[in-house]
Amino acid sequence: MTASPGHSYKAGGLTVEAMPAYNRNKAFHPRSNNWLGYVVTLSTGMRIYHSGDSDAIPEMEALKVDVALMPCGGTYTMTAAEMAAAANTFKPSVLIPMHWGDIVGSKADAETVKKTFTGTTVIKAPER
Repeated sequence: MTASPGHSYKAGGLTVEAMPAYNRNKAFHPRSNNWLGYVVTLSTGMRIYHSGDSDAIPEMEALKVDVALMPCGGTYTMTAAEMAAAANTFKPSVLIPMHWGDIVGSKADAETVKKTFTGTTVIKAPER
């Protein structure tokens, strides 16, 4: 089975929705590649969004999720300010910044997200 944007799949007690993930004004992740982020709905009904390598895109505005994991590194994906602004449109209960502290982005970027997002931000140290 090949996942594609806009389709849902069952995996045991989970529902997995494939969401588009792309850059709007950069060439790193073109929309034409049909790369993905995912919304995973647990058997409890909790919905978790992993945006993949994406900029802030219009499709995010309609999200209804409890937890969102989104990149804030800025070079290949959205910046910290763009990420927080995008999350503020769909308002997850918990926001987790990712893609910082390695190739691009810094803890300061994650802290910017925490200051700018109006909900709860959980900053986790990058795993190596």
